[in-house]
Amino acid sequence: MLEQLYRILFAFATRFKISVKAALRICERAAESVGSSPYSQAEARQYEMLLQISEILGTWYREPEFLNDKAKPRPLALFGASSFETLSTRFMPQFAAADLVRILIEEHLLIQRANGELLPVRRTAAFAKANRMMLDRVPVLSHAMLGTLAHNARPRSRKKGTYCERGTTIDRFPVAAIPAFNAFVKEMAQALIDEVDEWAAPRQHSDPTSVQHNVARVGVEVFTYVERPQQPRRGGKRR
Repeated sequence: MLEQLYRILFAFATRFKISVKAALRICERAAESVGSSPYSQAEARQYEMLLQISEILGTWYREPEFLNDKAKPRPLALFGASSFETLSTRFMPQFAAADLVRILIEEHLLIQRANGELLPVRRTAAFAKANRMMLDRVPVLSHAMLGTLAHNARPRSRKKGTYCERGTTIDRFPVAAIPAFNAFVKEMAQALIDEVDEWAAPRQHSDPTSVQHNVARVGVEVFTYVERPQQPRRGGKRR
């Protein structure tokens, strides 16, 4: 199992132009430090920014103060009462609202009308191309997935309650239908996420800056994957 995981990791690294030799040195450093410094999501500072941006967008879609009469996000002014600054100050007080708007427009998460009013493109932060925020998300998701699998494998977890671990694999699926498959799953997944957010909102602690010992971070991730049959390499047999 571990060998397979490392092969996946090295293949991922090469996609980002990191050589296997460099990736191996990184793994060696990780092996040396894991005992004294196990991984924590607190290390993913860029990912924390991603979560804060998602909080801003999610609140815009959820709270009546920021909705129109059709329960859709209403255009917001940059400053003033019930403005974008109102949202950004709640979740990202370390950023000037105007600077954050510029970043979100560049990343296609906000659009700005001719009159200066702002509208969200989607309710979660997802960037069109890889950046530090998105790359920081990779170890967080890996940590969460492996943590769930390890928790569910414990006998006491099966008695007290396992974490959600659901999936489906559809074999012999036509390649031409992959775009339709992705579109369908995105629609269904967004409906699920919306329902989870609505269920969790009244149960969530109201002050995002408070630190309490009786709170935890919970989450749901839904993603599709596509794996096509590997083709034999030229000049040799497929292993």
